[in-house]
Amino acid sequence: MSCEARSFVLCLGSLLATLVLCPACQPSTEDGGKPRAKDAADDDDAPKKHKVPPPRPIDADRTIRALEAEVAGLKRQLADPSAAAAYPGLINAHEHLYKSKDLERYLPAARKAGITATVIVSSPLFTLEGKGEKGEPGMSTNFETVLAASKEFPGEIIPFCTIDPKDPDKLDRLKKHIAAGAKGVKIYTGHSNFYDGPLDPTDMDPVFEYLQETKTPINWHINLAKFMDEFEVVMKKYPDLNLMVPHYGVAFWKPEAPTLARLSVLMRAHKNLLVDTSLGTREILLNGMAAIEPAREKFRAFFEEFQDQCIWGTDSVITGNPEKTPGWYSKVIWATRDHLEKDVFTTELAAGYSKYYEKGRDGEGRYLGLNLSPEILKKVYVINTRRWLHLEPPTTTTP
Repeated sequence: MSCEARSFVLCLGSLLATLVLCPACQPSTEDGGKPRAKDAADDDDAPKKHKVPPPRPIDADRTIRALEAEVAGLKRQLADPSAAAAYPGLINAHEHLYKSKDLERYLPAARKAGITATVIVSSPLFTLEGKGEKGEPGMSTNFETVLAASKEFPGEIIPFCTIDPKDPDKLDRLKKHIAAGAKGVKIYTGHSNFYDGPLDPTDMDPVFEYLQETKTPINWHINLAKFMDEFEVVMKKYPDLNLMVPHYGVAFWKPEAPTLARLSVLMRAHKNLLVDTSLGTREILLNGMAAIEPAREKFRAFFEEFQDQCIWGTDSVITGNPEKTPGWYSKVIWATRDHLEKDVFTTELAAGYSKYYEKGRDGEGRYLGLNLSPEILKKVYVINTRRWLHLEPPTTTTP
């Protein structure tokens, strides 16, 4: 990176600090985000005739977020100049969205990291808030949010709907959502918090038949450590589903257990069965990477064999939580990539000063990664995901 680029980063960081720290640049948010009432003591040290300028409009907040992403992206470029552009057509295959405005925090970081599109799966209220309903009408309500976001950012947001197996109108609702613009469907029934009976009740047969016939992309969360037997039954009945099971089927927590081996058997028999590399958000991400460390060779062998059946996703859950700034998303994106790309890497998310720091680990947030080859990574980041989504290969080629 040139001296001019380094100077630009320093200047940009200085500007960002000025915007963040300057009280005139943003309203106070002590009381639920509303500007607080002025206290009598506020002006004690100011000249009596000094007129305090009014707060900048809310656009200043957007500017700050965009600059945070700019700084994070440029810092990354200094460390690895070609990383963001290394895989043209890069797609993040797994995200959730609470409210459309929350994309102001995620998209700047995604763009700086070279992500051209993000699959956002619709979610029930329970997933987004940790409480509340686990089915309809919240599922459809969130789909409307995701669909609106895809229209606001066409091509950059790929919307997935979701269905509630207990909804008597689930098939008609699924068809309606797909007609409205859903490019795929998320199913939650294999999640421990959503499991309520077999994965293949008879009234889901028409849904599976429709999904198999149309080759609709499916993201089906299944904890295979708990529900492998039932999942094997589904795959036997519907062997041609265009199906992706996220989080390695949740097999990453105990790589030495038989779950990963049984998943491998299924993937050998069903070349249309994919997994994604997302682990989860916050502590789940960090603890998951730590759980994989002792089994690095096993996971490298997994990717070597199933390099055509793995895709990449972050699953950070896009919300308005104050900690989820563009800088935070940038750290998540690069941690999930570094875990695949590097032999050893660090992430500030796990550093000694982070609230996620795990006592006893390296204070610099150091992890052992999988160090996959560029050929495998291109498949995981671009080729496999685009095939799953029925998208054309990117028009550009890797330099």
